[in-house]
Amino acid sequence: MGKKKREHVVFDQMLKQKKSIPFSKTISDSPRKQKTKPLKSKSSVYEDRMSNEEYIRKCYELAISAGKKGYDTFGAVLVHNGEILEEAENTADFERKIFGHAEFNLVHKCANKYSDDVLAESVLYTSCAPCERCLGAIASLGVHKIVCGVSYKEFSKLCPFDYEKLDREGLLKKLGIDMTISESVLEDEGMRVFEWWGGEYHPLEELIAEMDEVKRNRN
Repeated sequence: MGKKKREHVVFDQMLKQKKSIPFSKTISDSPRKQKTKPLKSKSSVYEDRMSNEEYIRKCYELAISAGKKGYDTFGAVLVHNGEILEEAENTADFERKIFGHAEFNLVHKCANKYSDDVLAESVLYTSCAPCERCLGAIASLGVHKIVCGVSYKEFSKLCPFDYEKLDREGLLKKLGIDMTISESVLEDEGMRVFEWWGGEYHPLEELIAEMDEVKRNRN
């Protein structure tokens, strides 16, 4: 993939009923106990991490597949109760001005196909942290959890702009949208996926050096 095309990928950067208690069991001066959320066991955390890695690796496979077809190397899947409901690759075409981001394509596959309850219980996995346009699409779908392979910060090494930290969860919260975004799952592996960006293999180090030169020339 040529330098010009990679510069155009700017990430488009830019949401009980109470039961009565018998009098004999009440103590007026006793403090009311707060209900606390049970902590996850170490085995449960390990299982979550292994599940995340499984689905992120699937996203990486889709991303490489897209890259070898001449598209940008991004992939995404929607998972509900351990089952992949849908998957999508990037199909962006800059010459024809077709957006075609993997997450956007995935949202289109899922829209009006699954119930709000299913979508709210699902997790969207993506090979790389989504751009703002895709993030808005995901929010409109009613999904509340995103897990990303490559983080915003790490991906900025392959973009013609410097990394700027944004509180995307906070911004969505102000719009009444609850969303959690987890990043950096198998991130080193995910960065290597970009070596297939645009159909031609280029070592990651070469791509980063090329973009560093672009940034220097712009400053």
